[in-house]
Amino acid sequence: MYQISSKILYNKELSPGYYKIGLDCPDIASKAAPGQFIMIRVSNQLDPFLRRPFSIHMIHNSNAPHDEVDRNSRIDILYKVVGKGTEILSTAKEGGEIDIVGPMGNGFQIHEDMTTAIFIAGGVGVAPLLGLAEEILLKKKMTRSLVLFLGGKTRTDILCVKDFERLGAQIHISTEDGSLGRQGIVTDQFVDYLESQDNAPGSFSHCFACGPEAMLKEVAKITQKKEMPCQVSLETMMACGLGACLGCVVRSKSQTGSKEPGNDIISHKDESMIHHKKVCKDGPVFNSTEIIWE
Repeated sequence: MYQISSKILYNKELSPGYYKIGLDCPDIASKAAPGQFIMIRVSNQLDPFLRRPFSIHMIHNSNAPHDEVDRNSRIDILYKVVGKGTEILSTAKEGGEIDIVGPMGNGFQIHEDMTTAIFIAGGVGVAPLLGLAEEILLKKKMTRSLVLFLGGKTRTDILCVKDFERLGAQIHISTEDGSLGRQGIVTDQFVDYLESQDNAPGSFSHCFACGPEAMLKEVAKITQKKEMPCQVSLETMMACGLGACLGCVVRSKSQTGSKEPGNDIISHKDESMIHHKKVCKDGPVFNSTEIIWE
């Protein structure tokens, strides 16, 4: 993990309220993995005081397909303006510098026997999934197909379509107002897709999801019913990002995780053991069956 002052390569608006910022940070780019995050100090002023966590959207390295210049030296962050911190970040100028810490947390695991990778994203939840899709294609021991489900309230919430098209992904889009793709919620389209598939012998699908908690809860329910492995990246508020403040704790059925002192804070309920995990240290990526969603 590094704390550095990174040069801003670009900071551009992709859709109303959504931005992508490119950061020149060779040390972080060379160590980062899909699903990890960085903490950004958005201002040199005391307000806002705390850093903000952001999923790593893309890692530009020498092995990535279709890469551009500055290989192995930069990362992209995809973010939505939702408050004071992200509003300040959206005004950051190309050529300026910004203080970042990373890479942090645990990322996605890629199974070698996976034949189909299914991605489900709600709005800006697509951020960590594009870099993951790139990484999956780099592992060429077995032919893999990519299927993406993108959901949002309206068409302006649908991001990265061209990026996934470039990777050859099959794309399904849902918007609640029907302004793009199918009208409705993304999990309904996911269910219809699963019902239409013939699970041929030897095929193995794995689901990766990021987005609002309600969406992730439903994805976990669907995939568990189908006995499909599923990893979820949790979007949780963080204060320190280091596991010290306990501000990002979630309830878990599993005791495994970071072995640092105080990792497993155990409570009892009806003789069952509930283990509290730190999203910043044990996640942000978890197996969906590990999380207690109620």
